[in-house]
Amino acid sequence: MVSLKNLAEVILLSCLAISRLSAQQGAAPANGLWLSDGYGLLLEVSDQGLQSYELTSVSCIAGWSAKRDPGSGGRELVFTGNDVFRLSDGPSADVRRLHLDGTAADIFLHRTSQRPEACIHAPENNPQENYAVFWQTFAEQYAFFDLRHVDWKSIDNKFRPRVTAATKPEELFAIFHQMIEPLQDTHTGIEAPEIKQEFDGWRPDPGHMEAEDWKKAESIIDSRYVRGALRSFCNGHVQFGMLDHSVGYLRVTAFYGYVDKYTYGDALYALQSALDAIFQDSNRLTGLVVDIRLNNGGDDPLGIEIASRLTDHKYLAYSKVTRNNLTDPLHFTDPQEISVVPVKRPGFRGNVVLLTGPDTVSAGETFTMALMEREPHVTRIGLNTQGVFSDVLIRHLPNGWRFDLPNEVYLTSGGKAFDATGVPPDVRLPFFSREDLRDSRDANLEEALKILGAAVSPRNPN
Repeated sequence: MVSLKNLAEVILLSCLAISRLSAQQGAAPANGLWLSDGYGLLLEVSDQGLQSYELTSVSCIAGWSAKRDPGSGGRELVFTGNDVFRLSDGPSADVRRLHLDGTAADIFLHRTSQRPEACIHAPENNPQENYAVFWQTFAEQYAFFDLRHVDWKSIDNKFRPRVTAATKPEELFAIFHQMIEPLQDTHTGIEAPEIKQEFDGWRPDPGHMEAEDWKKAESIIDSRYVRGALRSFCNGHVQFGMLDHSVGYLRVTAFYGYVDKYTYGDALYALQSALDAIFQDSNRLTGLVVDIRLNNGGDDPLGIEIASRLTDHKYLAYSKVTRNNLTDPLHFTDPQEISVVPVKRPGFRGNVVLLTGPDTVSAGETFTMALMEREPHVTRIGLNTQGVFSDVLIRHLPNGWRFDLPNEVYLTSGGKAFDATGVPPDVRLPFFSREDLRDSRDANLEEALKILGAAVSPRNPN
């Protein structure tokens, strides 16, 4: 006869066995082949890891890979390589969500039973094949030809006949350079290690400043406007100090490089710790100036983290759509909404002014968008930002060269995008002209102090 105690133990063991079996069965269907919605990716999932393939209609090239974390399972599988990838359940058994740590949205994957035809034969490493993959990738993934006023088919008609079996690597690089330079897009670029050449796009702007002028500008701010010394955090990319009348000054020069050995989790922890220290006595602040006029971009969620310290209610930061068609007319995925959610950690909910300009790039611009719906309104002073928002889509050629392009669009709650033109300021005011640098004056910062109700009384550096 089985006692009630023994029966309970049997039931418990059976439940644990069923739970383990369910977890195993929940993870097993993830194995196999998956095609991305947009992004041109084929993913092969196995018990060992994740292998990606970069797709066009004419090519299939092995991309990044990651090992499966043996401690993960069930509804989320974790894969670790140069980055951390998280594969989770989607709305159906044949749909999954792929999330890369440090990005703001997911990639949707759809199960497929076979590899695309382009994967049957690997492209050859010759000038014509390298050209074909380069041109086709832009043709299928780039989202801004019309906005940038570039006819990609005309570019092909001009340059494809120039590429022959005898084309040297240096000549091929020069052709690629000439093809994408007219886009004036900072998120386009080429790296050719074997010939030690690289190129990055850029939108020229009269407000752009070179590194030496930025050093002078920061010296003016630090010596004439900041009271005391700036405190430095996150490997110097985040700095904080006090201006007149208890106005705080927060300078953020990048959303990357916060830790010596990168993982997004470590970078986030470094920023959270910095913000805890910066805002621990925020009750003494009468206002806050956030300066991102020089910001080289990085991870969008780090900007969201700062925005979460500046609000007491949830609101939409922006939504993202991704190009997901191979030919004209353009078509995009459904929007994914990214919100700013208030946190209980130290922050500041008073009046904020944001300083921006053409050297505010990428994640600096998505951070700018993430403050647009904030209440009370964040006043933007300066010039338009650079005009690039998408995560960079990294691709490779058969010869091993890397090239970059953008395929996503960031939208406000009203459906507006700022690609190519940049986010405009509320108060248009040039900064650090030759006269300003000569006279040690920051017109933007002085205007910010006026808006925040603080008198301007810069110190004499002598």
